[in-house]
Amino acid sequence: MKKSKQWLLLFFAIVFVGTAAFMAVNYQIDDTGYFAVEHGDETVDANGYTRAAKCKYLRKYADDYNAVVLGGSKAGVLSTERLSEYTGKNYYNFYVAYGCFSDYLTYASWLIDTVGIDEITLHLSSIEVQMFDRSQVNEIYEVPAFVNGNAGDVLLENLNYLCRNIETSVEYAMEDKATKENGMDSLITGERNYSYPYQLIEKDEQKYIKKYVMPRYKQNLELLFEKGVEEPAMEANVEAFQELKALCDEKGVTLKVVIGPTFLAEIFKFESEDYYTYLRHLVDVTDIWDFSGFTPENLNPYNFINEGHYKNVVADAMVDTMYGKGSRENFGILLTKDNIDEYIQNRRESYQKLKKEYEETGTVQLQTKEDESYIS
Repeated sequence: MKKSKQWLLLFFAIVFVGTAAFMAVNYQIDDTGYFAVEHGDETVDANGYTRAAKCKYLRKYADDYNAVVLGGSKAGVLSTERLSEYTGKNYYNFYVAYGCFSDYLTYASWLIDTVGIDEITLHLSSIEVQMFDRSQVNEIYEVPAFVNGNAGDVLLENLNYLCRNIETSVEYAMEDKATKENGMDSLITGERNYSYPYQLIEKDEQKYIKKYVMPRYKQNLELLFEKGVEEPAMEANVEAFQELKALCDEKGVTLKVVIGPTFLAEIFKFESEDYYTYLRHLVDVTDIWDFSGFTPENLNPYNFINEGHYKNVVADAMVDTMYGKGSRENFGILLTKDNIDEYIQNRRESYQKLKKEYEETGTVQLQTKEDESYIS
């Protein structure tokens, strides 16, 4: 009996030590970045659980920031330093991959209550009309448990990341250091790191544009001009936007809204009469800076990193325009209740003009690096 008890104790000791070692490896390697703040890291893997890392970071350094950029992945290149130069506020770029209105509302409330921010620059990508939340994606796009859960949820979430597939962790640890660094974003500013794409652009820009910006151009024009688009999340987004504005007004938080530039090859995801109605509803809530129309800049592939994301210099030009220092004519427009109808009519006419060109030629002629539309 005594011997059996000893074996049982030994068994549990082995299980305990093995589990602890297993957790320690996952904690130390931390392939998702869930424990980046605990490690004192200054960067976080853009393909990891950046939402958790950023929330932990802001909770720890709440006194250092009083304003945020909030939006999807496109918003990641809005410079916090440039915004600070214009406003005197300390910004954090709280971009989250696959941003959606459900996220924006949840994080805005948490940022106001936990970090104490008094200004939000909300960056919209227009494609939010396709999906209100991210319930169909994997766990690294979920809202962290310590943002919207209880103590039990937090414990389970920690255990989940401590008990992840150790094979995946080891593979991540063995990746080439330079390769990993190419995908690391700043945890201190929250901004997106595009160093690797810029390295490729320096080597051969023509090849880069062809491979990363233009691969679906022809088929996406077909979708834009020949097929309609459904926008199932439009009504839910408008309701969330109204709720967000009411929250900001109640808490004394300034809400600034901007719709970012969109390359012509991506506009098919939202352009429609329903989208124009959606814009009207948003402008009924507050004025909005819009850079997403059929402008020469959005017809120039050299202004973009890929089909769905614009360059840092484009973001700088946006901020300059929003604060009255922009030098590009007709690049962006402040949409208000007074000019929204005129804007929509002009946008509708621009669409029809490009559609006619497409029907006659099978394509739409794009701008080049030599054109004034190129932002350098």
